[in-house]
Amino acid sequence: MKRLLLLLASLAALLQYAGAQFDPFADDSAPEKTEASIISEASAIAPGETFSVAIKLKHAEGWHAYYKNPGGPGLPLSFEWKLPDGYTLKSFHWPTPHLYTSADTQFYVYENEYYFLANITASTDAKMGDKAEISVTPTWQLCDATGCAPPVSETLGISLPIAQSSTLDSDQSDIFKDARAALPSPKSPWDVTAELTQTDILLTLKTKDGSFTKLTSAHYIDDSGFSDPEKKQTLAATDDGYSLQIPRAPERPIEGMLTGILILGDHEAYILSTAVSGHTSGNATGSGGKKPQTPHTVVTATEDERKAAAALYDVNAKIPYVLLDGSEEKSINLLTAFGLITLGGLLLNLMPCVFPVLGLKIMGFVQQAGEDPGKIKLHGLAFTLGVITSMWTLAAAIYALKYIGKVEFDWGDQLAYAPFLAVMILILFVFGLNMAGVFELGTSLTGVGGELQSKKGYSGSFFSGVLTTLIATPCTGPFLGVVLGYTLAQPIITGMMLYTAFAMGISIPYIGLSFFPKLIQKLPRPGQWMITFKSIMAFALFASAGYFFKSFASQTGTEGAWWFLMAIIVISLAFWAYGNWGTQSTKKGKRYVWGYAFPLALVVMGIMMTKDATEERPQLGAVTNISDDDLTIHQWYPGIVEQNRAKGRIIWLDYTADW
Repeated sequence: MKRLLLLLASLAALLQYAGAQFDPFADDSAPEKTEASIISEASAIAPGETFSVAIKLKHAEGWHAYYKNPGGPGLPLSFEWKLPDGYTLKSFHWPTPHLYTSADTQFYVYENEYYFLANITASTDAKMGDKAEISVTPTWQLCDATGCAPPVSETLGISLPIAQSSTLDSDQSDIFKDARAALPSPKSPWDVTAELTQTDILLTLKTKDGSFTKLTSAHYIDDSGFSDPEKKQTLAATDDGYSLQIPRAPERPIEGMLTGILILGDHEAYILSTAVSGHTSGNATGSGGKKPQTPHTVVTATEDERKAAAALYDVNAKIPYVLLDGSEEKSINLLTAFGLITLGGLLLNLMPCVFPVLGLKIMGFVQQAGEDPGKIKLHGLAFTLGVITSMWTLAAAIYALKYIGKVEFDWGDQLAYAPFLAVMILILFVFGLNMAGVFELGTSLTGVGGELQSKKGYSGSFFSGVLTTLIATPCTGPFLGVVLGYTLAQPIITGMMLYTAFAMGISIPYIGLSFFPKLIQKLPRPGQWMITFKSIMAFALFASAGYFFKSFASQTGTEGAWWFLMAIIVISLAFWAYGNWGTQSTKKGKRYVWGYAFPLALVVMGIMMTKDATEERPQLGAVTNISDDDLTIHQWYPGIVEQNRAKGRIIWLDYTADW
């Protein structure tokens, strides 16, 4: 709720400025879409006795709400009860829903007027003369053929006096009679058996007395979501009855009893509860005989198990292994490492992480054409210094963690740190907004445009080098993983030299263009094409931000990912406001309020939301990609491999990285 209030506060501020004189969500032409009330069958209740209440919902013509299993996408009806101490909700009954088809998907809905019945048992300690205050809050979502309205909740209450004996309210008898008639019947004249295949639930229907009854239609609504409402159910006649073929929900094992509502023809509805035979533990894979998968729960080790395993774990041990051809792994030497890491840095400029920055620098060199060659060289050196400085900073931080903080940290591990990813995504996205023309902050942030011969231009070149290093790290894995691992294993001085070679490899194209001005003359002259190129590069920056976002989402889960997207929207709104009202052409008062203060407030809010998002973690659930029931899946912890190898066990490791 706190998150939503933050987001709504920012939007409310913008709407207030716009001076909206109307409610965009109001529908003045339509009446209230739903009437809701609670009715008691008894006018007075006795201690310890059970009485019935009905919840009435009546929707406007053309609108519908959803059954507890909505079928397709939809918010199911839900009820939150508040009963006096000692009172219990004994049972709750749902009326039979209607079938509603849209876009080849079957929905289970309620239309017009209908009632839910609840049986409540009063407390045996209820005192005569007191009143029982009973309330319930139903929540529903209304939809029609054109779309859905926001969910609605309404608290309904009723006060019932406590008496010596319960008294029925004769005025309500017809309502409860009709409400009970709308419930699916618990008694059916049909014998129903269920068999599961890999793709379907197959119901066989036979009359209990052996007579023939013609069925024109049949549909099964299961209350556990085991069927697939997007696929059609098929009714077929057999020699002694009927069969109903119901497509199973994909990737959903069926366990226990099959329960739901069986609708036959236009007027018959029965509660179905039956055991199942066949592929009860399999999933509806539809794979033509492929063994169905079974979910496994991840086992978490106890603290004692972790301590026992940690005693066996040697962080410095090198596990020997052989290559596929049977030969032993061979380490690389220092000279080879220098060559590979320099070449890797050079090739890194063509990778998707770095290419957007390469495009920005090309524009910078185009604008430098015809200038003093000495200043052009200084820009190239400033860029190289930015790459080297940031590379040294990252390497120094890693070495400090390894040797001072005693933390195992390798190159690229910063990408497993959600706050680092969030900062990179925001930088790239904001730069993209700048390139797209949403706002102008000057050229010092990207190193392009403006008077590059000034101090500000050199700062821009330096910062471009820093940015290049930061966004290059996710692309190093495919061909530099071994070399960078070798680098971190070397003495600090040797390692820093190797990282310097890596930085020089990245900088080679820029140094070449800076020190050979004739190459710059080969580039097209400034013109309209640069505006188009700049806009295209904005999308390249957005794509790079999306590249990082995948890793961010895997670390924070759905909750963190969507909240970070909301933060990006808020921050984008801030820069849009700055671009509109933060220019010198805007009146001073308005500029300071809406061009500076308002965007600053939104940025602060966006940063708070971002921090909140980075603290989310995905929920660990069942592992569904292993089909052998004899396997046990454990989360990795230091020493678990050594512990199991000592017992002669075969171990499978599932190891991956999203970047």
